[in-house]
Amino acid sequence: MALNIKSAETERLAREVAALTGETITEAVRKALEMRLEQAREEREKEIARQMAALRVIQEDVRRLGPLPKITKRDFDELWGELDDGEQE
Repeated sequence: MALNIKSAETERLAREVAALTGETITEAVRKALEMRLEQAREEREKEIARQMAALRVIQEDVRRLGPLPKITKRDFDELWGELDDGEQE
């Protein structure tokens, strides 16, 4: 499969890296992409770790609050203003 690079600057960079390292252009591009991929994966892992830490803080806050009180049908009816048997709110 071939890549068609339409950026003169990108082509220039690939050729310069290949010339400096003694690699083929293909090898230089592959290695550059591998390095960028590794960097992107590390950044993603750090972001996931940050989000997981934030989630753990929220979970601990919820745990500290304890269980919710038991909710009855009457509680829901009262919330909706629909008490039966002529009861008033």
